[in-house]
This record gives sequence, C-alpha cells and structure tokens, in this order.
Amino acid sequence: MRPLLIRIAVVVSALAISACFPACGRTDNKPAGPPEKLTIAYNAPPFTVLADIAQAQGYFRSEGLEVTPLFYSSGKAALDELLEGKADFATVAETPIMFAIMNGQKISIVAGIQSSDRNAAIVARKDRGISTARDLKAKKIGVNLGTNGEFFMDTFLAIHGMARQDVTIVDLKPEEIPKALVSGYIDAASAWSPFLGQAQKELGDKGVTFYDEDIYIETSNVVATQASIRKNPARVTKLLRALLKAEEFVMHHPSEAQKIVADFRHMQLDLLGGMWANNTFSVTLDQSLLLSLEDESQWAITNRLTHATKIPNYLNFIYLGGLTSVKPKAVRIIR
Repeated sequence: MRPLLIRIAVVVSALAISACFPACGRTDNKPAGPPEKLTIAYNAPPFTVLADIAQAQGYFRSEGLEVTPLFYSSGKAALDELLEGKADFATVAETPIMFAIMNGQKISIVAGIQSSDRNAAIVARKDRGISTARDLKAKKIGVNLGTNGEFFMDTFLAIHGMARQDVTIVDLKPEEIPKALVSGYIDAASAWSPFLGQAQKELGDKGVTFYDEDIYIETSNVVATQASIRKNPARVTKLLRALLKAEEFVMHHPSEAQKIVADFRHMQLDLLGGMWANNTFSVTLDQSLLLSLEDESQWAITNRLTHATKIPNYLNFIYLGGLTSVKPKAVRIIR
C-alpha cells in the first residue's frame, strides 16, 4: 500500500511542478514584443535605492519596461518634472506630494520605497555659538523650501520652544547647502542625506548635528498622475514588480547593493554606506503615510504655506490597485 501512495504522490508533485513552470518563471522571462518606454524622475539616494537597483540590475527591462532616468537633487524637482509632463513617474518624499495635492494637482502615490527616522537633521557651525538646539535662535538657517527639510526644521524648532520667525530662513537647493555651511554663508541647515553627510564631512569637528527620531519619519514614494494611471494601470504593475525584485536583492545582498547604487549614481561608497543603516527599503503602502500627509497638511495650513484651508482625503490620492495586485500584504492602509 505504501509504495502505491508514494508513486501517487510523485505523480501529483510532478504535475504540480509542470503546471507551475509557466507562471512561476513568468516575471523572469523576456516579455513578448518591444519594451514599453517610460521616464522616471529620480531624487538622490538613499531615497531611490530600490529604483536605482531595479534600473541597474535590469529588473525594469525584465518586466518589459525601458526606463530613461532623469536625476535631480530633490524630490520636489523630480515631482515638478512629472507635473510638467516630462516624466511618467517620480520618486519624492511626502512633503512635496502634500503641497502638490493641496495646490490641486491630480497625482497618486503608487508605493512607498524608503523610510527613515534619522535621515533628516539640523547641522550647524560650532564657531557661530551653536552647541545646543536653543542656540539656533536668531541664526541663519539654510533649507530647501517646500520639502521635508522645511517641515523637519519647523517641527524641530517648535519642539525646542522656537518658531520659524525666530530664525532667518535662506532658501537653498539641497546641493548648495554643504558649500553654504562651509563658507559661513549660513550658520546652520536643515538637510537630508546625502547632502547632510557631505556637510558633516566637510565641517568635521567644527560642526554639530541635531537629530530627533521621535518627531519625523521621512518616506520616499513613487508617484504618477492619476490620468496616466487610469490610462495604463498595467504599466504601474510592471514597475512595482521590478521594485519588489529590487527589494529582495537589497534584503539579501546589502553590501553588493550599496556598491551597485554607488556606481550607478557615481557617488562615494563610504558616503552611501554611512547612511544605509538608517533607512528601510521596502515597497509598501502604509497607514503611517496617510497620517504624515495629514499632519503636514495641518502644518502647511497653520503656517499659511498654502492657499488651501482644508485637509484633503488622501485616500483619493493613493493608488491601491497596483500593489494590491502584486503583493497585497504590503498594503496596510485602512479604507
């Protein structure tokens, strides 16, 4: 009796394996027909690690996408390219997304790809009399307005009993911040990696950095216009499958992933490695994203940084269908 059962089990297993072949290997096979061309506007690593890996490792192409990358120093600039019709997708932190939606733009987040509670900070010059957070009062602080750097700065100041009116704000591009600090043009800056790391390195022991992991968690997200998603939802699914492959690669080969990103972006490996551990790289749609967007909307309204007076229903600006179709467990948003 037992040999018969074994033979039956072997036959059943063989049938199951053969049936799985077409489906199990589908995403790794070369897609039929020419690849679909699209353009992605990227901000800087570490925000874009998964997108960088998907591009450098050929995961986009394996899903039938031929991606042209456009590189920018901030997610705000990348989002502007999307809104101007020069890119199909953009990678951007939640703050510029919030401002765009509050200003009436019809965009949707298709996935988060990075998060960190230690990627934004205030870096300052000690020789300007700054050794504690309270010493920032009446100082000149550089920040890229309309970004998460501005939100972090305002929140940090409030936690320490100050308001933005208590400092002089200088609007700078992210890549201008390290030089502005070293030259003494500004006393401090609210910055994020990799520009935060560059500023710290150039200031050396002349600088001091203020972190606060409890007041802000930044996220990087992939966004597209709602019209383009409606027109081509299959393209979103392909993009997400490629990013999920990149997530797996980063999880299992972190050292190799760092080298690939550094080479792909032509940046110093030690600079990238120094910030890597402070970040989580995963493809998700999480409830915390909704809360962040709502909190930042209230901040923007209170400080009159937008003409809008009401917080939008951000569920209307998150596209759940794509990620739900490829990895439903990664969607953790209450509808």
